[in-house]
Amino acid sequence: MKNFIKNLVLFFIVLTCFYLGLWQLDRADEKLKIQNDFKSQLSKPYVNLGQLDKSPKRYTKVESFGSFFEPYFLLDNVVLNKKAGYLVFSPFLFGENVVLVNRGWVDNYSRQKFPKITTPKEKINISGYVKYPMKLLELSNSNISNNEPYILQNLDINKISNILNKDVYPFYINLESGSDYGFQHLVVKNENKHLTHYMYAGQWFLFTLVGIIFLIILNRSRGKKNE
Repeated sequence: MKNFIKNLVLFFIVLTCFYLGLWQLDRADEKLKIQNDFKSQLSKPYVNLGQLDKSPKRYTKVESFGSFFEPYFLLDNVVLNKKAGYLVFSPFLFGENVVLVNRGWVDNYSRQKFPKITTPKEKINISGYVKYPMKLLELSNSNISNNEPYILQNLDINKISNILNKDVYPFYINLESGSDYGFQHLVVKNENKHLTHYMYAGQWFLFTLVGIIFLIILNRSRGKKNE
């Protein structure tokens, strides 16, 4: 009975390693798709934001004429060059529609003193590409502060829409690097991230193989003892 339980435990470990290898292959395929989407969309011409539906492809290049308005929103705990700061999101009005624009990274200086953000009042042209919010780790119980400046733990567009009392597009625009209305740009590094997952998958499959060999050797040695 003890040998059966040991075999069962070892078999479960081997199966788990095999599953983790398959999971890493799925992650690699996902990262490769993101990389290919990024290259494909950024090679295309700009599209007028007003001509898009409300669910365009990620990384679609867009341009628009309109105006920023307040309040702005600060996405907390964003690290650049090993330094914590905020991403600045300003609502942008074009026609009768509103979309959030990521204007870039600013230093958080201290928790007692927030960065001073200037919002252009005039109508302007902007260009950038489409991105969708991702869920981040929340370090406080509340996702968004109750007072200005609004500090976000996650980019919750539904809550921002309630604060603005306006319908806001479900994606945001990553402002193009070098814009007069942006701050420090975070470089998107999509190149070859999938290779890391292939490496992890190889490690898990190696552990699977080692586990299978160990199981075979263990059971053979037990068989010889019972002869």
